[in-house]
Amino acid sequence: MKNLLILPISLLSLAACQKEEVGKVETDVTTYPQTWHLVQLSGSLPASTKTGADLPWQEMYVFQPDSTFTKTRQQGNQRQEASGTFSVRNAATGRALTLTYPADNDLITNCSALPKEGLLLQETGVLIGSAAACDGPRLEYKRSK
Repeated sequence: MKNLLILPISLLSLAACQKEEVGKVETDVTTYPQTWHLVQLSGSLPASTKTGADLPWQEMYVFQPDSTFTKTRQQGNQRQEASGTFSVRNAATGRALTLTYPADNDLITNCSALPKEGLLLQETGVLIGSAAACDGPRLEYKRSK
């Protein structure tokens, strides 16, 4: 009789573990390198969301294990690149990344004149730029590797 109960209980335990994993999204910020691509741009006006080929530019971040990053933007035939260092800290709504550039650059999207950029990695696995807080675009990135 005990053997007959072990199999159903084991299957139920396995099913419960699998359900937890299905909803889990990769938010690991300790495994590098990481590449994040711009997937959505939203403005403050209704119906101003752009995705995929409708984006005005393509953009990506590559984060390295030595706490350096490179940001690349392709807009038409123009390609821009900037790099610097980053740090990660826990925040109430996810993990906050602070990107520090060595000098001011057109690629920096922020709410201040400092050569820094903030990003928030949400538990949903989406990396969000901080410029929306000051009526800038809401930029959303997804990890590709």
